[in-house]
Amino acid sequence: MKRELTGLAVSFVLFMGFALNGICVANAEPACATDDEAACKAEKDARMAMYSAGRIAYENARTTGNFTEAYTLARKLATSGDKNGDRLYKMVNMQLGWGAHKDLVQAYVWLSEGVADGVDYVPLWRDRLTEKMTPEQLAEAKKKAGN
Repeated sequence: MKRELTGLAVSFVLFMGFALNGICVANAEPACATDDEAACKAEKDARMAMYSAGRIAYENARTTGNFTEAYTLARKLATSGDKNGDRLYKMVNMQLGWGAHKDLVQAYVWLSEGVADGVDYVPLWRDRLTEKMTPEQLAEAKKKAGN
């Protein structure tokens, strides 16, 4: 019994050590590229600033119909493993799939990038977008996307 409790205590201490060092899987934040605590904080702050700019761009795009900036920032964050970037990327892709971007051809190309990257939910949104496109737009989009 004492040995089992000791093993459990050691497991808990190791888990807490990983969690406090930002390695916890539940946190899902990418590890810093450096062991320098100040540089790590700056890196996290930069990602949060980029996310904030992306959210503002997303909100603006919902009224202007231009998702270019929101897409660029969201994709950059998502491909770096940032959990907030993943959420923003999904939100932008949903808007693209609904046909909210003013350039449906460009939206198709961006969604095709997500398909090529293996993002599991993107094929559905690309299919929905194609329903809103003219045959000419779809042909141009497929040509630009390389498919």
